[in-house]
Amino acid sequence: MNSGRIKFLLIVFIFTVPFVISYYLSKDYHAGGELQTSNYGSFINPIVELSQTNFDDYSGENFNVNKHLTKWSLIYRMPKNCLQRCSDEIYLIRQVNIALGKDMNRLERVIVLNQTMISSEVDDVVVKYPKAIVVKNNSSTFINEINKITKRHVLLLTDPLGNVILGYDEGFEGKKLLKDIKKLLKLSKIG
Repeated sequence: MNSGRIKFLLIVFIFTVPFVISYYLSKDYHAGGELQTSNYGSFINPIVELSQTNFDDYSGENFNVNKHLTKWSLIYRMPKNCLQRCSDEIYLIRQVNIALGKDMNRLERVIVLNQTMISSEVDDVVVKYPKAIVVKNNSSTFINEINKITKRHVLLLTDPLGNVILGYDEGFEGKKLLKDIKKLLKLSKIG
């Protein structure tokens, strides 16, 4: 073989190998299939956007999400008839926020009250968690959008643009939640 033919075959080889490798790596994934991820929460699909919604805080004042939820947010939806478990999960969310250390100011906590709570229980939540945003569960556009997401998720993670990214089921683990948040904050240029 002459040197021109060897060079030509080498060039063809260099340009075709990446396509062959990518084909074999992607054959396990097909359109609409599940892609393996390293996060512990469930991806929310289709995307739910909260940026143009409004909510009422516990005192009845109306807020726009676009102006008031401008950081990464953990939205905890309190289920009905939830006493000790809800209290433990809200406490765990606060501990996860504290565990972020220097990044703790990049995350805000939102607690969506359930409709059956009496005012003394609401006051207790507000006093125990003064830095959390406490939201009434009423027919606001914020609540309507959150209700579009499957009912099994009690905790939602949203980005600073108002997109719900991940959902966590009842009994979520704090360490896994912390790992997901740290990974997102490390990779994120926003919020």
